[in-house]
Amino acid sequence: MVICKFVAGGAETTALELVRALEGREHEFTVVSIQRGGVLGAAFTRSAARVYEGVAKFRRDPLGLWRVARIIRRHRIDLVLCVSTARDAMFYSFLAPAAALRRLPRICWCTSRPGGQAGRFVKALRGYCRLGLLNAIVCISRLQRRMMVDRGLGRRHLPLIRNGVDIERIALAVPTTLPLPAGKRIIVQVANITPDKDYATLITAAGLLRQRRDDFHLVLVGRGTDSPEIRQAVRDAGLSGGGDAGNATDRKKAPVKKESPPASHKSLQNPAVTLVGHRDDVAGILAAADLFVLATRGEVSSIAVLESFGAGVAVIVSDIPAFDEMLTDGCEGLRVSPGDPQSLADAIGRLLDDDELCAELAARARRRVRQFTQERMAACFDRLFRCVARESGQ
Repeated sequence: MVICKFVAGGAETTALELVRALEGREHEFTVVSIQRGGVLGAAFTRSAARVYEGVAKFRRDPLGLWRVARIIRRHRIDLVLCVSTARDAMFYSFLAPAAALRRLPRICWCTSRPGGQAGRFVKALRGYCRLGLLNAIVCISRLQRRMMVDRGLGRRHLPLIRNGVDIERIALAVPTTLPLPAGKRIIVQVANITPDKDYATLITAAGLLRQRRDDFHLVLVGRGTDSPEIRQAVRDAGLSGGGDAGNATDRKKAPVKKESPPASHKSLQNPAVTLVGHRDDVAGILAAADLFVLATRGEVSSIAVLESFGAGVAVIVSDIPAFDEMLTDGCEGLRVSPGDPQSLADAIGRLLDDDELCAELAARARRRVRQFTQERMAACFDRLFRCVARESGQ
């Protein structure tokens, strides 16, 4: 398994779950990161996988390619799985077997949106397929596969394996204790700061809603959410009032206590928003939430939405095609026009005022998430690995 870097992104965390899920199923993983750094390195090390971090010193490092080839020879690797459509990751994943003088099947696990923030990667994938250096490109949604076919990739190279989540672990998560104000409904968004994630719309919507009511508190989770830029956006929206956040009281869904955060906990406390940055306890934060929101302009799927389904939290998402396969508006969640702060504010207000609707949406979402289990994802990868290995004579 080749990863660009051990950052806490959706693709990387799902790859970690796949390693854990396939342990003991006659699969043995060696995980290689091209660059050093990232918070998930320790988690991969704690799994049963062998881990090599930072094999390259710069983008197209010939010595890095040689190091990956040496790892392939040393551990008698049977298959290479590239967990990225970044050009550097593909370079090392698809060329290293040739450098190791091994004829190995190669798979790209594509979690990116063609034409989105990952860049124009489809042309590179077509080139590797024509050269016989790529056996399969795993798509995570029908929408994504259709977009790939429209850009010239053959369907026979595009197996569909939807992302899966550990439903039992999420459902049993203990609510995380955060220093939040008393008596507020907790609204959570979980998303790293990337071009596709529309934090501007969410923060503006919260500002509009704050002009009408004061019964909610927004918690933003993900890499970069505690950055100076997001803090400034919160201030510009009029959400960064000062003063004591108050003493929290026990709430039925999310008991929280006022306490002093550790020195490493970078959060902004105010009457309307808490910025927590990257967290390892997302399931616990969702267990303490009343609503989950994902304001986004482009996705092919969303792990955070699936985790919210499993946590039994009512969900609001942007009305974009990526969510057609995950939820129906008014059934498993609400969908609002992307980039429309007023529509998002109205949807949040609607759910804050209707506990019965929240409960109905959450119940249907819990049933829907059973189609996106970690077990199903792992079983599909198990079959794919065996199939491509058999076709390659491994």
